[in-house]
Amino acid sequence: MVRTIRLQGDSNAHDRPWRVAVEQGFFAAEGLTVEYTEDNPKGVAGRVEDFSQRWKESQLQQGALEVYPVCEWGAIERVQSLGKGKIIGLDTTVRTGAIMVRGDSGIRSLSDLRNVPIAVTWHAGTFYAAIEVMEAAGVPFDDIKLEHANDRLDALLSGKTQAAALMEPLVSRALEAGCRPIAELRWRGGIVAGDDVDEETASKLRRALNRAVEWLRENEDRSRAELLRDIKPELRSGGMMPELTGVQSYRAAEFNEKVDWMLDRGFLKEAPDYDATVRSK
Repeated sequence: MVRTIRLQGDSNAHDRPWRVAVEQGFFAAEGLTVEYTEDNPKGVAGRVEDFSQRWKESQLQQGALEVYPVCEWGAIERVQSLGKGKIIGLDTTVRTGAIMVRGDSGIRSLSDLRNVPIAVTWHAGTFYAAIEVMEAAGVPFDDIKLEHANDRLDALLSGKTQAAALMEPLVSRALEAGCRPIAELRWRGGIVAGDDVDEETASKLRRALNRAVEWLRENEDRSRAELLRDIKPELRSGGMMPELTGVQSYRAAEFNEKVDWMLDRGFLKEAPDYDATVRSK
C-alpha cells in the first residue's frame, strides 16, 4: 500500500534534494506518496520568535506533518520541547550561510561584532551557527548579541541591525544590495519524523533522498540550477552552495557533543536521552 508522507521544507536551497526526490519519482519508487510544502503558508509573518508557534513545528505537534528537516540543534530541541517525533538521521546537506553587514559599515571582522546585535531567526540554524563562528573568533558567549527578526534581510538593509546571519537566497540578495560578508557559516541538518513513521518507512525516505543527492551530483550546472532555484539566474554562479552529503546516521557521540554544547549555553533545560530522541539504524 502506498504510504502518504506530508513534508514541510526548511530552506529551499538546503532541502532541494527532497523536492528532487518528489519530482524525479524517487519517493514513488519506494512506494511513498510525498506531499511536499516548500515554505510555510504565512511567509515572513510565520517566522515568529517562538519556534513552537511556527508553521511546521505546530503542524508536527498536531499530527498534520510526518516529516520535516531542520537544523541539527533545532532537531534536538524540537523533539524535547514539543514531545513529538524522533530524529531519523542527519539531513542531505551541510548548510551554508554568512554573517553580513551593509557595504558602508565600519565592521570588518567578527571581533567588531562584540556586543553588536545580529539579526537571526531565533533558535534556528543561523542562530546557533552564528554563535559557533563568533566563539571560534574569540568572542565570549556573553558578548554575542543575537536579535530575532522575522525578516533578517530587511533588518539588515533598513538599519534595524548592523549585521545579519543569512542563508541563500538571502545571501545573494544582500550581495546584490551592496552588502558584504564578514564570515561564512556552516551547519548540519537533522530529519525529524513523527512517531508513526516506522523504521521501514524511514529507510525508504533515506534511500530516496540519497538517490536525489546522486542525481544532483551528476553535474555542477544541474546542481547549481536546482539548489539555487530561488536566486536570479544571473546571480547563481556566485551563490553559496550547500555541500551534498546524503543522509547519514546520527551517532550517539555526535548527539551528546551537541547536547553538551547546548546545555553549557542554556539552550536545553536538561539533557535529552539519545535513545528517546534518535532512532538510529
